[in-house]
Amino acid sequence: MAKQVSLLNFMRKSPVQGRSQATVETILEASAQILHREGEAALTTNRIAAHAGFSIGTLYQYFPNRDAILAAMAEREQRRVLARLETELATLDPADPEPAVRQAIRTFLGAFRGRHGVRRAIILATLRRLPKDAKDNASLAEPMLEAIEARCAGHFEPLGEAGRYVLLRAVAGAVRSAAFERSPLLGTEAFEEALVRLVMGMLRPIPATPRRLPEGAGN
Repeated sequence: MAKQVSLLNFMRKSPVQGRSQATVETILEASAQILHREGEAALTTNRIAAHAGFSIGTLYQYFPNRDAILAAMAEREQRRVLARLETELATLDPADPEPAVRQAIRTFLGAFRGRHGVRRAIILATLRRLPKDAKDNASLAEPMLEAIEARCAGHFEPLGEAGRYVLLRAVAGAVRSAAFERSPLLGTEAFEEALVRLVMGMLRPIPATPRRLPEGAGN
């Protein structure tokens, strides 16, 4: 299973009790609605608290600022996407990586297709807050690559540190650039196909071990 970041990394207070968990979910859902309907400029802690029906003090018990809420929203969405992806990958043949790669890429790009307005808004808002260095950009694609590696383990050579470094930054960099440039390619089948070919070009099947003949069998 791909590794996941805990919501607790972004929060001041751990939502141990059911009531606290419900409060956090209400805050995140209110934030998603504002982001989708009114845009990022309207997403302030005061606006979120009012929309959620809480005092600003209650909101600050759990989140120190708006960026922490955005980070938690992005992590929650990532968990949902990864759970769905892992279910889909479980039905595919691990010895044939292309369907798994294609499904992972398609899921990764899902926010930029169809009517996923909330998810797209969350991703773009999060991307704008990431530093421009390659390490942070690459983290966006890391869960996708880990899901592929976990499913196809034993059938393909490990990418290794250098391979993972190059592949993660190539995929994440292409998607981030296309998103900020508002490229018409983003969300198209051609863009998906190009990313699939990129990943497939890095995968190398493990050579089959020659079967040894019993002694004397060739005589």
